[in-house]
Amino acid sequence: MKIFVYAICVTTIIAALAFYPALAQESSSSAVLGVVQNGNRTIIFERSNAGLNLDKLGAFGQLTASDPALARKLARNPSLVNDEGFVNQHPALQQYFEKFPDAREDIVAHPGNFLTPVSGSSWSRAAAGMQD
Repeated sequence: MKIFVYAICVTTIIAALAFYPALAQESSSSAVLGVVQNGNRTIIFERSNAGLNLDKLGAFGQLTASDPALARKLARNPSLVNDEGFVNQHPALQQYFEKFPDAREDIVAHPGNFLTPVSGSSWSRAAAGMQD
């Protein structure tokens, strides 16, 4: 019985070592999770958290959670982050941009990473994964 258990353990270890290089090569940022064809439109579902600054996203999430009215205004028009008059009216937003100066460009370019669309938003989270 000991030999049988020993053989199973050795086989499991060898199999794990044999497949480890293949698993290590899979990049979580480039893995395609699925593809959907709908007419002439292809939707590609990919993991998209590679390269995201989670501290920046978390801090913005806390900011918008503490001021839902600000979150709604930015969701309708993310480019307000480039309006100094608007930013100056929101001291917490000002502090956020002092800590994360490149966040303005990221919010305008990828609002779905920072905000939830609301009625009147001119953007959608789905647009990033679509290709025409």
